[in-house]
Amino acid sequence: MPKIPFEVFRELGHKGVDYAKKNPGKVFATVAIATPKVIETINSLNDKKHEWQMGRIKKKSELGKNDFKETRYFSYQNKILPNIATYNYSELDEQIFEVESFIVQLEHEMTVIKKVIISSKITKWQQVKSQLESRRDNSFYIELVKVNEDATYESTFLPKNVQDYFRELTSLDERKEFAMQFGIKDEGKIDRDFLKYN
Repeated sequence: MPKIPFEVFRELGHKGVDYAKKNPGKVFATVAIATPKVIETINSLNDKKHEWQMGRIKKKSELGKNDFKETRYFSYQNKILPNIATYNYSELDEQIFEVESFIVQLEHEMTVIKKVIISSKITKWQQVKSQLESRRDNSFYIELVKVNEDATYESTFLPKNVQDYFRELTSLDERKEFAMQFGIKDEGKIDRDFLKYN
């Protein structure tokens, strides 16, 4: 996209505004063509900023100058979250507990002077926590549905004692009530998913 010098805009002044009022279709067409390029440029800048931040954290951790929380954040971004599907319930639960402890530590460190910096760190950790919780709760529910449908199904995600407890529940209503405690709150969806009962 060609760059338009500021002087051109200044020279256009009222003439440019009048032209835009008289030819709104042409202005909208120009904006429609330019908008995807602008969005693409902004996304590219955000990606570069993220890469730069991750590179800085990695370099600091290699030099031993990094805060443990920053090193763990780097680990979550580059190792844990990209491979989130490989973790079972217990592992995700441990990771969520760790992230929650980081958030609590940051909240204790917050002072008036550090508020802006620490608030942004807390927000980043809350995003990580949200992704972990979403994966844990959705997978937990999906695996319960599979255990409900097939009496011989052995889940690699759910702990054995949870599967055994769920199978011991005698009625469909008890099973649905148990499933409702974990993430899915839509009774209609639970009714549909638990139609099949062995």
